[in-house]
Amino acid sequence: MTALYYTPNSPYARKVRILLAEKGLEFKPELLPVAPSGSGRFFPASYEAMNPNKRIPLLVDGPRRLWESGLIQDYLFAAYPHSAEGNSPPLAPSLTRPGRHWEDLMILNTIDTMLDSGVNLFQFIRGGMQPGAVPYLRREMDRTQSELDWLEQEIGPEGFWPGAFCAMDINLICALGWLELRKPVPWRRPKLEAFMQRHASRPSVKESHPPG
Repeated sequence: MTALYYTPNSPYARKVRILLAEKGLEFKPELLPVAPSGSGRFFPASYEAMNPNKRIPLLVDGPRRLWESGLIQDYLFAAYPHSAEGNSPPLAPSLTRPGRHWEDLMILNTIDTMLDSGVNLFQFIRGGMQPGAVPYLRREMDRTQSELDWLEQEIGPEGFWPGAFCAMDINLICALGWLELRKPVPWRRPKLEAFMQRHASRPSVKESHPPG
C-alpha cells in the first residue's frame, strides 16, 4: 500500500496530499513526530535513514521510495493517469500543459522558490532575528514580493490551466495557505485572493487545511 510520511502543517506535504485526494488514491498516513530537542535530529532516526534529504514528504509506493514534493507530484501524474470523478473543474491530466511545458515549469519553480524563501524567513524570525536588519533576509523579503507580484500578473480567472485544476493551482494554494498561517510576509493581492476563495471549498483543499 502507498504510504506518505509527513507532518500536518507542512505545505510541501500538503501538495502531495491534495494530489493523492484528487486522484482518488488511498494511502497510509505516516505522521512524523518532531525529534526531541538536543537529539541532533529534526525527525526520528528511522525516517532520516530512509530519506537522505531529511525533509518531508516521503512517498513509499510499493518498492519505490520518493522524496521531495515536486518529484512526487511528477511521479503521481505519470504513474496514475486517472483522477477521481465529481470534481469541478476536473484535475488536469498532466503536470504541465501540452505545448506550455517550460512556461508551466517556470510557474511551478517560482511558486516553490517563493515558499522556500517564506519558510526561510519564518525560521529566522522565530529565532529572534529582524529581517530588516539583515541584508540576506531583506533580499529574501524582496524576492517573495517580486514573485507574488509576478504570480498576480500571470494567474487567470480560472487559475493557470483554464478548465482544469492543475499542479500550479495546487502548489499556489499550499504556498499562500502557509503564508497566511505563519505570516512571514504579506501576500494578499486581488487576483490571488480571488483564486484562494474560488478553491476554498474544494474537498481536497478543505480537508488538507493545516490545523494551525
